[in-house]
Amino acid sequence: MTFRVEIDGQEYSLDVERNGSHSEYRLLGLINTSGTASLAEVMPGVFSVLLENRNFTVHLVPNGDNVEVWTNGQRHMISIADTRDRSRKNKNLGPSGPMEVRAQMPGRVIKLLVQPGEAVEAGQGLIVVEAMKMQNEMKAPKRGSISKIRAVEGATVAAGEPLVVVE
Repeated sequence: MTFRVEIDGQEYSLDVERNGSHSEYRLLGLINTSGTASLAEVMPGVFSVLLENRNFTVHLVPNGDNVEVWTNGQRHMISIADTRDRSRKNKNLGPSGPMEVRAQMPGRVIKLLVQPGEAVEAGQGLIVVEAMKMQNEMKAPKRGSISKIRAVEGATVAAGEPLVVVE
C-alpha cells in the first residue's frame, strides 16, 4: 500500500508491504530509505518500534488532522493519506486552523524562542523545555503566526499541557 506522508512540512511517498509480523517499507522524498520494521502498541498512544536492529519508543498525540509523533525527545508533525484519496487536491494547503504545541512530558520551560504575533515557518523552534535532564526544542507544526503563548520561562509544565498556539 502506498501513502502520501508529510513530516514536518516535507512530502514523502511511503510504500508498506506486510510480511508476517514485520513490514517492508520504502520512504521516498527528501530522505530515501527502505528496510524492515515492526511495531507493538505497549499502551494507548505509545508504541515500541523495531527498525532493522534499533528499538525505540514512539508517543502519538492526535492534533487536528495531524499526529504529533514524539521519539527520543524530538517532536514531529505528521499527516498520512492513502494515495488513492483525492480529497486533498491542493497539496500546498497544508494544515489549517490553530494548532497547539504541547509538552510531551513533565518538565521546565527553559526558553521562549518566539513572541505573540510573530510569523513562523514549519519546523521553526518555538520553545525549549527541559525534561529528564534533556533540553527539547518544540517546533512549529506548520507555517503561520503565534496566536498564544501559554508558557512562562522557568515554569514547570505537565505532560500534554498546551505551550504555544500557531494559527
